[in-house]
Formats: sequence, C-alpha cells, structure tokens
Amino acid sequence: MHSTTLLKNVVAASSLYNELVMAEVYEELGVASEPRTVSAGRRPVMEIAGVPHELIGWMAQRGQEIDLCRQELEYEYVTAVDEDGNLRFAPVVSEEARTKLNRIAARKTRPPKPGARSLVQLRTDWRASAKEFLGEAAHLVDELLERARAAAAAIRAQVADTLDVALAALGVSAMVFVMSSNGLFHRRHLLAEPRRFLALVQRGRRREPGLDDEIVNAAIVAHCLDVTEPKTTRGLLADYRLYTTHWPTPTRPAPAGAHRKRPPTPTTGPRPASPPRTVRPCRGSGTSRASRCATTARSSPSPPSPTNCAPRAARDAPAITRASSRTSRPRCPNNSSSSLTPTPRSQRGSRRTTWRGCGCCGRRVPGRTYRT
Repeated sequence: MHSTTLLKNVVAASSLYNELVMAEVYEELGVASEPRTVSAGRRPVMEIAGVPHELIGWMAQRGQEIDLCRQELEYEYVTAVDEDGNLRFAPVVSEEARTKLNRIAARKTRPPKPGARSLVQLRTDWRASAKEFLGEAAHLVDELLERARAAAAAIRAQVADTLDVALAALGVSAMVFVMSSNGLFHRRHLLAEPRRFLALVQRGRRREPGLDDEIVNAAIVAHCLDVTEPKTTRGLLADYRLYTTHWPTPTRPAPAGAHRKRPPTPTTGPRPASPPRTVRPCRGSGTSRASRCATTARSSPSPPSPTNCAPRAARDAPAITRASSRTSRPRCPNNSSSSLTPTPRSQRGSRRTTWRGCGCCGRRVPGRTYRT
C-alpha cells in the first residue's frame, strides 16, 4: 500500500475505524450509540446514548472556537472587494472554500500545547472541569455510566436482529449517486456508505464479518452499471472499475464530447458558395513588393448547376463540362533560372552575396551583398 491508495480509501477506512471503536466500547461498557445532528444539512455523528448534550458541548469547546472563527472568515470571504469595488471571491461560500477556511480557523485558534500529564492526572482534571462546567447538574458526572447503560437497554430492544440486504443495497446506491459530483463512483465509495449505514443501524453492536462487502456486491449487481474503459492492466481490477446507476434520471450528465458533435450536413439543396481566397505576397528581396509577387484573389466558384438540386434520376444524365473560372497565378519573379545561377567567385571581386529562401516558392534567391 502506498500513499496514493491510502488517500483514495481514507473515507472508507475512517468509516470502518469509527464502527470498530464503537463496537469495542459497546462490548466493554455495555452502552449503545445514537445519531446526533451537529450541523444542519450534514450527516449525523454517532455518540454514546445517555450522555447529556451539554457535556458533549463541554468536550467540544475547541470545535466551537473554530466554528466562530470560521464564521468570521466566511463573512470576510463574501464581502471582500478589490480596488474597483468588485467582489474578489464568490458571493456564496462553497463546500471547498468552507473546508479551506475551517483549516485556517483551526490554525489561528490553536492554543499552545500543554505539558505531558499521566492518564490518572488527566482523568482527575477532566472530572473537575466537567463538574465546574455543569454547575448544579454536577451529579450527572458520577451517574454517567448508569444513565448510558439504561439508554442502551432501551435502544437494544428496538434494534432488529436481521438486516434486509437488498433494501440496504438500494439505499446505498442512491446515496452514493446523489453525493457524487458527476454521477460516477468507484467501489471504495460504495464501501464507505454501508459502513456508515451499519453503524447507524447496529447502534454499536458488532456486525457479522463481511456484511459490508455483501451489501456492496448486491448494490453493484442490482443497481449499478459498469462504465469503465480500462487502458491499463490495473484498470481491469475490481477496485478501479467505474460505476453509475442504471435507472434513468434527468440529472445524469451527458456523455463526454456530446456538446462537440456537429449537426449532420444536408444532402439536398444548393451548396453554399465558398468565400474568396487570397494569396499572400512573396517576400523576395532586390525588387519592390509590387514587382516581387502580385496578390491575386481567386474568383468565387460558379453557382451550382440545377442538376445538383434535381432528383436522382435527373442527376444521372451526362455531366455538364465547365471550364475552371480560376485565374492563373503569376509566376514569382525570383523563380527564374537566371536568378538561381550564382556568380562565379572570379567575377565577384571584393563583394560577397548571401543566399536565402524565397517566401513564395521556397527556392534559393540572392539576398544581402556586402564587401569582404
């Protein structure tokens, strides 16, 4: 495994890590998990059931500082203007911009690192800080484990023992397709979603091994379409296959290059006349520009014959012979046998002539003459 593969699978690995940690806590302490919405419009996070949200907020003071700083940065982002009074950035903060602003806020509000402390000292400090934060409800800290176990017993009675794999595969396919930017996804994207779904459904209980792979395989077989065009041997592997959903939807993007297709050329009707073509002047030396090479314009082609517009039977008649209406191109004055014959060295005396190519015909013509 290298860094590129690890980075591509970091979402699926993170979902698996959260699921395994909650299963360990479930088995060790006998508690359960419940979803809690932290930010509106985002996925819920799994927390230990029975723990007061105020106590969770006390542990999330660092996150609250980052959120306040990010909100200030977002206001500066949407109101920043340049010298002309125009907005420097977008009027609305995108998800990508919000992620970058969140990193900036985390760096700006990062406190200095405290000194090293033992686990016993950390627990003592945490208990004292939590009681101080709760105030009159400080007794909840001592009763925290009992409250969590009572909430877990109520949740455990509502969790089903079996799971509908087909229904889970349908929900996973729909969620991944909606969350993808262009409707295309890989198997690793499908694998991350069942792990989030199982953490939400199992509520901390350890699932059967391989259940996430079973849901992914069912989703690929029933609801996904392989659109891969492998160009290498690695592209043939299952982890590199590209999928999309097979059901019709108006949000599916158009095929690549569809907007570049030209309309079909009509086969009937008169042909449009081509524009006149011009000939660039020759860049010869030794004579004036007008005498070096004349610029002529090719006359436009003659209008199409009526037989081109006639039916097929009429077009089978003998073709009408037409003389070409193009004018003959004047010959380049440099393109002569006399100009191509260099002067013998015995007749040059103290002068020397350089040679170069003609810009019209490409032949060698005399250029600059200088005294040796």
